Amino acid sequence: MIKKLFGKPPINPFLFFTGKFSGYFIWVLVFRHFIQSGALLEFSPINTVAFILFVIGLTLIVISLLNLGKSVSLGVPSEKTKLKTYGLYKFSRNPMYLGFNLFTISGMLLTLNPLIIAMGIFSIFTYHQIIYGEEQFLRTRFGYDYVKYSKKVRRYF
Repeated sequence: MIKKLFGKPPINPFLFFTGKFSGYFIWVLVFRHFIQSGALLEFSPINTVAFILFVIGLTLIVISLLNLGKSVSLGVPSEKTKLKTYGLYKFSRNPMYLGFNLFTISGMLLTLNPLIIAMGIFSIFTYHQIIYGEEQFLRTRFGYDYVKYSKKVRRYF
C-alpha cells in the first residue's frame, strides 16, 4: 500500500520534495494558527478571506481525493490507472492542486510573514511545475483521450 502511494516525481526530485515540504509546512502553520490564535473569533478582512480560501481549498482537496480513489499517489503512478474526468475533474484538470494552492495562499495571508510568503510562492511555483510534468505523463499514458480532455477542461478552472 505504501509503495503504491509513492510514484515517480514528474519533475526534478529536489524541487518536487522541497516545494511540497514548503507547502506542507505552511498548511501546518495555518491549522496551528486557526486553533491556537483564536483567529476565527477575531474578525478582520484578512482573516475572513484566509478562512474562506482555507475552506474552499479543503473542500476541493477532499472531493478530489474521493474522485481519485485508489489512483492517488505522490508522484506519477507506475501501475495502470484510469483517466479521471468526472466529479470536480469535469471542471478542472487539477482541482486538488488548486486546493493546495488556496491552502498555501491562506497561510500566507494569515501570517503575512515574509519567509512564509516566500515559501508559499516557491510551493505554488513547484506545484505548477508538477502539473506540467504530470500533463506530459498523462499525454503519454492516455494519448488522444487526454488531449481531448485537456482541450475541453481548463488546467485550473
